[in-house]
Amino acid sequence: MGTRVDVEPFLAVGEVLSERGWEVVCLFPEQFRGMTEAMGFGFHGFSEEFLKLIDGTDAKEILGGEGGVLSRLKNWLSLARKGMKLARESVEIQHRVTLDESPDRIIYHPKCNTAIVWGMANSGKAIQLAPIPGLAHAVDDFAPMWKDLGRTINNTSYRLINWFKAFAVKRFSKKLTKDHGIRKLSVSAINKAMLETEKTIYTVTPSLFERPEYWPETAQVVGYFERNKAANWTPDERLLKFLESHKKIVFISFGSMTNTKPREKTEAIVNVLKRNNIPAIINTSWGGLCEINDAPEHVLFVIDVPYDWLYPHVYAVVHHGGSGSTHMAMKYGLPALVVPHALDQPFWARKVHEKGLGPEGLPINALDENELEKRLLELLDNKELRANAAAMSEQMGSESDIDALYELILKTR
Repeated sequence: MGTRVDVEPFLAVGEVLSERGWEVVCLFPEQFRGMTEAMGFGFHGFSEEFLKLIDGTDAKEILGGEGGVLSRLKNWLSLARKGMKLARESVEIQHRVTLDESPDRIIYHPKCNTAIVWGMANSGKAIQLAPIPGLAHAVDDFAPMWKDLGRTINNTSYRLINWFKAFAVKRFSKKLTKDHGIRKLSVSAINKAMLETEKTIYTVTPSLFERPEYWPETAQVVGYFERNKAANWTPDERLLKFLESHKKIVFISFGSMTNTKPREKTEAIVNVLKRNNIPAIINTSWGGLCEINDAPEHVLFVIDVPYDWLYPHVYAVVHHGGSGSTHMAMKYGLPALVVPHALDQPFWARKVHEKGLGPEGLPINALDENELEKRLLELLDNKELRANAAAMSEQMGSESDIDALYELILKTR
């Protein structure tokens, strides 16, 4: 349940299972039906309203980093109210699909915690998959919102949030437990299952986030996995001609992030590219950026393009700092300028800069021409960033063991 960054790790794991003879059935927002069925997987859909919330003013202001503390709190509360009805519906859908499909394994996102109830009745067969750290198990040096508030506050925050999640699971799953053969369900038992007795796999690279030693053995950092997104995709002549005609191209994309001023942000970017004659491909994607009619010929706009096809053809990337975008840039040895919007993105921006893989991040609400120009020129002129990214790519290549991941999914004890 979430945007494409949430869905992609599940499709990658689904591909691993499918290649080993498993039947894969996915439950995602309805907007992802086409891409899922194109992979040959079964599909059940959550309401389209989940992702439509992101297109609303509340979400755009949050993701754009706009307004003061009170304004943001108001936006979050508004989203929460709209989301509660959808959350109740989602529990019913998850339960129905579980009964209809009678699965051998359930691999679930931390936003779909009710799957843990089925897992408690089928020990070792429900596996939580987290595409980013900080969604479940405590981390000493950052809190659940990926800011370091000090070890004590960080760990206390995790405890409070996880107990709240366990309480919500109990409340939403109360009428469903009998179908799973569970007579009594306590908040403490749910909390223990989510964090200690049942498996969690974090699909992130240890090169950026090393597994803490104080985590239980059931929580593992397994490395980054991606599916072949370019398998059924063909580039158009316009894109091929642009790649042939320009050198040292920058790819710019904010992925599924939106904001209330996409034209203003895009114009600032294009002005910097024009002033410095920097060739760039701008992905308008979900609307965080938009096409500008009078852009120079060395700026190309695209709606969507598979990163695994494009990245071997570009020199560097500017992205929003989602976990998937961060890992993809690293995998292909590309230095990156991160423009974080919200959630875990400032965390990845900090990691990229600390590892010498890109300039200091530039938050979306601070994006102006002067700051962007300084960082973009550093991204292109600092050869050490490119060398560090290449070294990180090589290191990352040895971390993601598909066979080990598969064995972890099979293991029930």
